Amino acid sequence: MKKAFALAAAAVLTLVVTAFSAPAYAQDKAGKELTLGYDGGVSAEISLLQPQEIYYFPVEFTQNGVLQPLPARESEALTLTLQSGGKGIATAEVVAWDGISYVKIKTDNTRTGQQHSSSYLLSYHQEGQRYEKSFTVRTGLRPASIGHVTAGQDIAVKGHMPLYTVRQQMELARINGWRPVTFTGEGWQFTGTLTAKDVVDFTANTGSIPEVKRFLAGSEVFYLSFPGGGNFQDGKLTIDVSSFAHRWEGPVYAYRYLYGRLYRVPARYDSENSTITLSITNLGRYVITDKQLPEATVVE
Repeated sequence: MKKAFALAAAAVLTLVVTAFSAPAYAQDKAGKELTLGYDGGVSAEISLLQPQEIYYFPVEFTQNGVLQPLPARESEALTLTLQSGGKGIATAEVVAWDGISYVKIKTDNTRTGQQHSSSYLLSYHQEGQRYEKSFTVRTGLRPASIGHVTAGQDIAVKGHMPLYTVRQQMELARINGWRPVTFTGEGWQFTGTLTAKDVVDFTANTGSIPEVKRFLAGSEVFYLSFPGGGNFQDGKLTIDVSSFAHRWEGPVYAYRYLYGRLYRVPARYDSENSTITLSITNLGRYVITDKQLPEATVVE
């Protein structure tokens, strides 16, 4: 997804300057520096880049004591080289947009609970001189904090810390006396007995699934998607569908979209409270609609 661009000046980071024809000291004294700005509140070197995101870090150059974004016309004089790592990164490149040069980083869908580091060298060639900026980005998700969880307490899932490791699940199960645990997010609530067989990622979004949207064109459809994973006993996922409830006049059906097919999910629709509760054992991508389909319908 395209993120908002921000050109707030970043704190000056470590600079390595190399000269072709002049001493490095002379270039340092000239005060020319190559840096990276922020993408909104995200720093390339400080922040943890999230999976399946696109980041645009403006390239900045200090000259004559003035820090300015590097013009788009200078993007051809920039080179970006991967020095180490690369896992968690789909693509990294220099791009020009709206008159400014950017380092564009697209992260992949790595959601294992591990964080990965990748180091890059950004070089700028100007009038026979080369200016370099080495930087490292980290990608991944932070495990949730469970230090203050008490027995029977609903656990609010935080978007920036949506992962629950196997060890954390075992601890939560112990705290709750091996009874079902309830997690809550924006517009959903999940209750289930933790089996601690895999990392659980409670990242959720309500964006449409393009191929399903085309297949069900003309139908009123609500989507809720998780990256998948986790394993539960007696799992119950309750979804707030109040934004769609007035569009459904008859029965409402729930499906899981998996490998190009729609599979019927046992569900109970509460029209009075505008919620639907799905019985599931694994998290996945769910489609709620008033259209009844045959089991394992192929989406074409």
